[in-house]
Amino acid sequence: MYPRAKHNHLRPRIGVFVKKKYVRKIPKFARKLYQANQKARCSIYFFTSQDINWKKKTINGYVLEDGSKQWLRCRLPFPDIIYDRGTGFDGGEKAEVKALRARFKKNPGIQYINSCKLKKWQVHKKLSRHKAVNKYLPKTTISHGIDDIRAKVAKYGYLFLKSSGGSGGKGVFSLEKCAKGFCFRYYRKGAHLKRYVSNLKGLCTEMKTIGLKPDRVIIQQGIRLIKYKNRPTDLRVLMVKGKDGIWNAVYNQARVAKKGAVITNISLGGEVMNYRDIFPALKEKYPGIPSDRQIKNICKNIACYIEKEFGPFGEIGIDVALDKYGKVWLLESNSKPSKLPEKRIEDTVGISPQFLLTLEYARLLYLKKRPGSERKNLWNN
Repeated sequence: MYPRAKHNHLRPRIGVFVKKKYVRKIPKFARKLYQANQKARCSIYFFTSQDINWKKKTINGYVLEDGSKQWLRCRLPFPDIIYDRGTGFDGGEKAEVKALRARFKKNPGIQYINSCKLKKWQVHKKLSRHKAVNKYLPKTTISHGIDDIRAKVAKYGYLFLKSSGGSGGKGVFSLEKCAKGFCFRYYRKGAHLKRYVSNLKGLCTEMKTIGLKPDRVIIQQGIRLIKYKNRPTDLRVLMVKGKDGIWNAVYNQARVAKKGAVITNISLGGEVMNYRDIFPALKEKYPGIPSDRQIKNICKNIACYIEKEFGPFGEIGIDVALDKYGKVWLLESNSKPSKLPEKRIEDTVGISPQFLLTLEYARLLYLKKRPGSERKNLWNN
């Protein structure tokens, strides 16, 4: 039996929902969130799907006290706000977690930061309805088999094949027409692979090695990315709401692919830089590319349209590409983006704004439901 928390009077109570594996040790994400809470002064705990007592409406949560090197387990009330960071669930857990989320959302006393997972195909299909953001979308479709892929590579010359729910740059396959027939690239077992074939007969076998099937894949028009020091480069813009409920572009990171790779993801060997820092060098080579401010404004607009279609969010990671003409392309959006500060381009020691803003936004959500007289006192608490 876990003890009741002694210091749970602060409001709002924020329950951070995560995968069980996540709390085996204290991750840096948790430490940065608690560090920001020194200023925000909310009540925070982490919990998993196994920690909920639905009958008693309590949670055996994980609490981190100042200077602590291990979790403190406490019996806590249901949260006022659920900060959903749960991702990477396996097949057996997915149904359980889906039901859990639906059950929590039926509770009128609980609010959510992040409405749902943003799957690539659903995002493309819904955003394509809006002229204001449709212009940023590469031509995208769902494949019904190898004939679809063959037709699209003949039309565009360059494609990306992706799973709808994949993340981290894995499960991405590039296909390009070339003098030798076709060239395809992908990442597998720690290596960026490049293959040439005269025809597409072996494509299905190659795709299968990274879990892709020709009839269950998204076909996306390939974008010829701008290059920094001859390495393909795209951008990750982190959008986070704060105490006024307005989107803030916390950073605009340039993700520079590993030499010889087409996938820019940092976890696969890419390098992260501040777009503002490399903009002058890029501008010399690509005069038409937009400024840091212009890109952030575009991403703010995209975030607003995502909310129109999918409901409210507190944070969204937006991946965009720039081509040599300076056109902006939306590659994908992530409802549970990586938020840890990057060395060399951010302060990794002090309070990170991306964590503080989220807590201030949670406080705003909570206060909006309080009577006016009570709201002022709580905000100043």
